[in-house]
Amino acid sequence: MRGVIFLGDRQAQVRDYPDPQPGPGEVTVQLKAAGLCGSDLHLYRQTVSERAGNATIPGHEPCGVVAALGPGVTHIQIGDRVSIYHYRGCGHCRHCLAGDLMWCPERRGYGGPIHGANADYILTDARNCCPLPGELSFGAGAMMACNAGTAFSSITKLKLSGADTVAIFGQGPVGLAATLFARAMGARVVVVEPVALRRDLALSLGAAAAIDPAQDAVAAIRELTHGEGADASFETSGSAAGQNGAVDALRLGGRAVFVGLGAQDKTLNPSQFIGRQLTLMGSFVLPIHLYWDMMKFVLDHRVPLDAIVTHRFSIERAPEAFALFDSGQTGKVLFEWS
Repeated sequence: MRGVIFLGDRQAQVRDYPDPQPGPGEVTVQLKAAGLCGSDLHLYRQTVSERAGNATIPGHEPCGVVAALGPGVTHIQIGDRVSIYHYRGCGHCRHCLAGDLMWCPERRGYGGPIHGANADYILTDARNCCPLPGELSFGAGAMMACNAGTAFSSITKLKLSGADTVAIFGQGPVGLAATLFARAMGARVVVVEPVALRRDLALSLGAAAAIDPAQDAVAAIRELTHGEGADASFETSGSAAGQNGAVDALRLGGRAVFVGLGAQDKTLNPSQFIGRQLTLMGSFVLPIHLYWDMMKFVLDHRVPLDAIVTHRFSIERAPEAFALFDSGQTGKVLFEWS
């Protein structure tokens, strides 16, 4: 099979790898779509010395068709359409049994210690295969594996309704998916995003306003909310400015959820939220049990996840795909197979 490798210093290459063979409890899935995620860029941007000797295939947003079954697999059939949850766990610890595979002490994330989704085939545990209804595209299934899943898990923590204005900081793929979900929940959405293409895309998805952070974003949000501030905020950028803005833009008693990783500085001061009695929450990916709620929500509300995709590539064009995605001048980028 063909698979992508990162060589370091923003160099990607496509190589031949052995086809994976499933063992007990495992399946091999033939990829039909795989998403590029912002966290992939951390690996893509590593130096040549940091990548030396690392031939692991990146990518953790896989979706496709079951191609082979390992011994003991009975609840999945060859030909089933599946979205693949992107952490493999031990299957027996308290976190795995609760559906929180991302907290398993033995977790293995695709594209990290094990081969990931940017290849013709992927090996996974049968229990990681989530059903993909025929009404949803393989691209939607790939997004639900991570970026849309992260957005759904996070945005539901805010308990949005039609009475709310939510400020979303960052309109990369997670922020764009959050804009779709927040609109489907009835909320009025205001986004903050430095890239004009992404601001325009957010407006096309139903955002009420799109603010360039080169201006005073907090002041702009307060002006749009009669001076009070947003009822809720959602921070995806991982930047210090975004994190502070998500807090400062809230009304008294507002609530915020943070998913963006990046800034390592201690950016928030308790004086920003104690007197205002704000509720601040962190959120990390999607627990696998929530996939079914997300799938039902997407179907019931006809959430157009495919609308956030701006570029589609075949796997052999991986160097071009990652260079473009790294530029920031895209919405969601997918690899697709016919």
